[in-house]
Amino acid sequence: MFLQKTAILLLPGMIAAQFVTVSISVDDSQMKENDRRVTQGIDEQIQYFFESTVWDDEYSDLEIPLTVQLFFQSVADKGGQRLYGVQCLFANGSDQRYFAKSAQFPYSQGQGVSYSSVIFDPLASFLEFYGVLILAGETDTYDILGGTRFYERARDIALRGMSSQYTRGWRQRSEVVNIISKNKPLRTAKFHLFDGLAYLDEGDPVNASAAFDKMLDNLEENYRQAPREHYSSIFLDAHARDIALLPPYLPNRKKVIKTMISLDPDNEETYRQGLGIKSR
Repeated sequence: MFLQKTAILLLPGMIAAQFVTVSISVDDSQMKENDRRVTQGIDEQIQYFFESTVWDDEYSDLEIPLTVQLFFQSVADKGGQRLYGVQCLFANGSDQRYFAKSAQFPYSQGQGVSYSSVIFDPLASFLEFYGVLILAGETDTYDILGGTRFYERARDIALRGMSSQYTRGWRQRSEVVNIISKNKPLRTAKFHLFDGLAYLDEGDPVNASAAFDKMLDNLEENYRQAPREHYSSIFLDAHARDIALLPPYLPNRKKVIKTMISLDPDNEETYRQGLGIKSR
């Protein structure tokens, strides 16, 4: 089973809706009043950027919720520009969360944020990088390694950032892409988890059971390669309850949950509850 959600091909005139319910929060408490005035309204610009950008022509109606938390850290003058240093958290409210420890971009009062596939822009490209990264993780659940082209796109943005005038944080972002995209066992396990859940929704426990077995095989390989890897932990934390609540009629339910106790000890209590085992 190679699609467990509905991906709609865009027709001319249709608007992509990859990101919805985009929530932006800004912490400017470390800035002076004048700089707060300059950056006033940046939250609305960022929200518009994510909601209005056509991120991809193939996947539509993904409706990914997005939360962006922007923390202003510093302000500096360089070459007649006012440069703002920030930290930023991007999350889809579930199994993807990325923290940018350091980024820098020029900003002026009333400035818009516009997407360009050609021109590198220190703010727009920074936002695009994380938007594409989240799209990659999402599309990995549609097809096995389905997010590959998005990871390549994120890698390209990072390389352009590293060769720009605004290099802060881009090497680390490039490393993040490499860590996640090269972890094929985890990426494949994601697909089989969602595939198994989709089979259950369709009332097909036999194929669901096969999908969960494949999920376990890949999670075991992932654990052998990198036990408790950061992004793996985020994913498992988000879906431990889904696995613990697999229905009793699933043929390999006990096997799946018992195996997850050894592969994901951080969520052992959740799995034990799913099996009806008392806390230790």
